[in-house]
Amino acid sequence: MGILKNLRLRLKYKGVRFYNPSLTEIQKNVTIGAGSRVGSFTLIQENVRIGANCTIGSHCNICSGVVIGNNVSIQTGCHITTGVRIESGCFVGPGVITMNDKFMNDQITPPVIGRNTKIGGGSCILPDVVIGQDVFIGSGSIVTKDIKENGKVFGNPAKVVR
Repeated sequence: MGILKNLRLRLKYKGVRFYNPSLTEIQKNVTIGAGSRVGSFTLIQENVRIGANCTIGSHCNICSGVVIGNNVSIQTGCHITTGVRIESGCFVGPGVITMNDKFMNDQITPPVIGRNTKIGGGSCILPDVVIGQDVFIGSGSIVTKDIKENGKVFGNPAKVVR
């Protein structure tokens, strides 16, 4: 079974490396760019677009409708919720969680993460937040509000620092 799944993934996703195909689930209508890598125990749900030269770590959940640009690194144990857009050149540290339903009423408003943004491990990005390009978010931060480009934020709730 593992050999057949490995062969199917290699044929469908040319130039993509799956660390352990038998422990990875890729649902329908997913595109993954060449040069990308996908870790073990990762679920990529339907209608996801992942650019070229990306890393999706082990134990990640990439929910439906997510769009990820080129050269993005998503580390182990991340949950990227439905509809999130992560632009090119971003780094998402281990254990980062995004959320998209502010009032738990099925009104989905996913966050947007701008180009070249770095998100420290264990951070949480709340719904409807827009993060500009070249932003640095310190580890363990809870991002509750928009962050302008070139911003640096830390804490719970995340506050701008100079």
